Amino acid sequence: MATLAARLFGLALLALAAWLSLAASPAEAAKPPEFRGIPFGAPLADVPGLVPVLDAGPVALFRREAEKPAFGEDCPTTVRYGFSRGKFFFVRMHLAGCEELGHIIAAYEAKYGRPAREGAPGWTRLVWRQPTLAVSLSHDAREGTTDIDYVYLPDLSHDERDTWQSLDDVRAHGPIGFRGIRFGRDIESLPEMAEAYREGAAVYYRRAGERLELGETRLGDILYGFYQGKFFAVLMRADAGVDFEALRQAYAAKYGAPRAIAATLEEELVWSWPAAQIALSRDTAAGGLAIRYADAARLAQVVAAETAAGAPPSLSGGLRIFSKGDPPRSFRGAAFGSPETALPTGEFLFTHRGRRYLRRADERLNLGDIPLISVVYAYDAGKLAGVALTIAPSGSDPKADYERVLAAYSAKYGPPVTRPEPDGATMHLWSWPGLSLALVRPAKGPLEVHYVDASLLRRREAALAERALDALDRKTFAPPPRGENRIENPGQE
Repeated sequence: MATLAARLFGLALLALAAWLSLAASPAEAAKPPEFRGIPFGAPLADVPGLVPVLDAGPVALFRREAEKPAFGEDCPTTVRYGFSRGKFFFVRMHLAGCEELGHIIAAYEAKYGRPAREGAPGWTRLVWRQPTLAVSLSHDAREGTTDIDYVYLPDLSHDERDTWQSLDDVRAHGPIGFRGIRFGRDIESLPEMAEAYREGAAVYYRRAGERLELGETRLGDILYGFYQGKFFAVLMRADAGVDFEALRQAYAAKYGAPRAIAATLEEELVWSWPAAQIALSRDTAAGGLAIRYADAARLAQVVAAETAAGAPPSLSGGLRIFSKGDPPRSFRGAAFGSPETALPTGEFLFTHRGRRYLRRADERLNLGDIPLISVVYAYDAGKLAGVALTIAPSGSDPKADYERVLAAYSAKYGPPVTRPEPDGATMHLWSWPGLSLALVRPAKGPLEVHYVDASLLRRREAALAERALDALDRKTFAPPPRGENRIENPGQE
């Protein structure tokens, strides 16, 4: 018995020693996490064998001369090490052609536990959040690629680490969120949000305690857009006193060169990626500006939902899916926003609701090999605001005519947003910040094509609304004359 007791006591001591060897001392617990023997936060000078890949000022990326294989020969992997101001804080492993991720995910779950699951159709994202480290696995099913990121930013919150992006990543893919809120985040997880208003299929919120500074820019408002309870867009507005040129330079430095789209009354810079979109716009007349970030996939869902509900096409503002390429800035030499006197051989036709309509005496009634019935130019306050084309039917096959015109515009401007009308008509819409183009197939009658200067349309709508409000303010509501019989049909009380 004594021998057995001694053995049990010895086993207990061994178990205790093993447990103590696994438990971290306070000094060890304070150590930062590591990646392949390199502690996060280590100075660049202490890490040998690094080869520069990208230098972007305070952030630099490196590769190692003799990188160990990550996930086997069937899963080619590139590893990049990120240093911020000379200290190690970021790792990206890019996996190409890895068909089976189950064993990789299982290994990470064994090490870090169950992840938070995010994503959208065709996109999977798993996130493991540690006290000072965020690890994420993002898989693009369409491209067959996977990125595994380690982000060590101990001074940031979990949310801020979750939306952190390296400079090369944000340039390549666009923003994945805003101020610690990742696109796709559920509104139920954000108790600091208060509903501001609803517009179409979207609900917009303001955030309690919001900082109204964006770098050196003082903002007037920040609104967070949610669709079906999921975060998909942020809208920022500022007044006329903001330095637009400084913002232009800051955004170009961060995101690269934009598409610059000039409209009659607006200037707009657009950055587009498959998964995200940014627009920086200025009202050149009033001076105010707006900045819009959007998740492209969820924005497309919002547009589709509003289209299915019969909402009017977004010709006059709001978030839109911008068409690829540049918009038409003129029609047959007549620039949108130009005065009537600049229209060659212009002839006045009529006026309707303050808008003047003209035609050209030398108009070619064809668009390539497509015959036209008429071309009409519309002017608001003396500026060219739109052009309407009526397409002549061939008479033999209206469906073929329609498909031919649609194919011609789609080849030039990309796929449109398509909306069926309640009366059986169909509208195909191409939108840019400064201009919209619509192909309308009515239930009866010829096809129509409309070019609309969106900035002038917005100004016209605002003027009409202001006049209506002024008329309402001046209206006097008098009581009925004394003694008048107020029953509409006497005897029918």
